[in-house]
Amino acid sequence: MQAGRMNRRIGWLRKFALKAAIRRKEDFQEFGGVGLRKLPSDCLAIYRLLYRCKPRVVLETGSSQGGSALMIAAWADHLGLEQIISVDIHDAPRPRHPLIRFLVGDSSQPQFSATIHEMVGGRACSVILDSDHHAPHVRKELALYHDLVKSGQALIVEDTLVDVLRFRKFRGEGGPLRALGEFLATHPEFVEAEGVEPYLTTNYCGYLVRT
Repeated sequence: MQAGRMNRRIGWLRKFALKAAIRRKEDFQEFGGVGLRKLPSDCLAIYRLLYRCKPRVVLETGSSQGGSALMIAAWADHLGLEQIISVDIHDAPRPRHPLIRFLVGDSSQPQFSATIHEMVGGRACSVILDSDHHAPHVRKELALYHDLVKSGQALIVEDTLVDVLRFRKFRGEGGPLRALGEFLATHPEFVEAEGVEPYLTTNYCGYLVRT
């Protein structure tokens, strides 16, 4: 599905509601006292999809302060989750948790990707892409990590709103939605998850499963 078709599916009322939520800074949250930049509705959507897929490992690119990894770790008993691998290019103080492995490195580099593949080790893995949102970077991540997502597992591409709302710094290269549209055109095995995407979301069309 191309980015243009994706955009046409998103009504102006949804865009208006999202803009209002961002103005109210509803995406500035915390979990367990740790910063977490997601809308509450997106947190619930991610939980619902991961609960449906039951991964053993979740790979997250874009750790930031570590709040999202900590939130996913709190769901471990419900999901049957063994490990969260969270990657960020910047080193920073992050929470300690026995299920979370924070790595510092560039998720778009093949050598770094090889390390992550070795850590996953063939276990059922769902992937969340939430690092650099420029389309060239997201293209690289999709190419490097989509093979970790086996049948029945989730691929979540975050912050496609930057394309939907035409954020200025993404108008040239594009953002995640542009990269995702190109990816889906050649990977029909990935389809949008049914009954997951919330009305108010920053991840339009970004909740996928591998068939």
